[in-house]
Amino acid sequence: MQKYILDSSFFFGEAYRNFPLKGELLTTNEVKAEIKDFSSRMAFSLMEDAGLKISVAAPADSSAVKAAAAASGDLRVLSDTDISVIALALSMKGVVVSSDFAVQNVCRHLQIPVKSLLEKTAKKKVWKRICSGCGAEIPDGYDECQICGSKPVPRGTERNHKTHP
Repeated sequence: MQKYILDSSFFFGEAYRNFPLKGELLTTNEVKAEIKDFSSRMAFSLMEDAGLKISVAAPADSSAVKAAAAASGDLRVLSDTDISVIALALSMKGVVVSSDFAVQNVCRHLQIPVKSLLEKTAKKKVWKRICSGCGAEIPDGYDECQICGSKPVPRGTERNHKTHP
């Protein structure tokens, strides 16, 4: 039976009604805590009554997610809730259901299957700080390019960029 790990975005709006899933449905306590508005809480409650399980990932899987997110450059934008969802998918060998592109990207780096709530899905990227002037990769700890003095901008890429000497 397929296991689906539900991100918070599944409960917002009408996603839970318009996106039927057949299999075991799981989520985390962090997702439950993140859901604040009335209609999303009601959706969560209905899903719990229908069999949605709350589970916890193994600590080693949380560490693996953080390492993959750091390597992809997504760690700075992932919340603890996002990390808990990805780690649970890694622990349970499940499919992540999310509309969050950073979550989808880290899942792709960890080879975790993803079902997007949107028609468009994230492509696998590595986020780097690139000089807005000359295009050189700016290492962490520098606020400007050592070559031309321009400010860095984040860029998702699979290409190699020239780096500082």
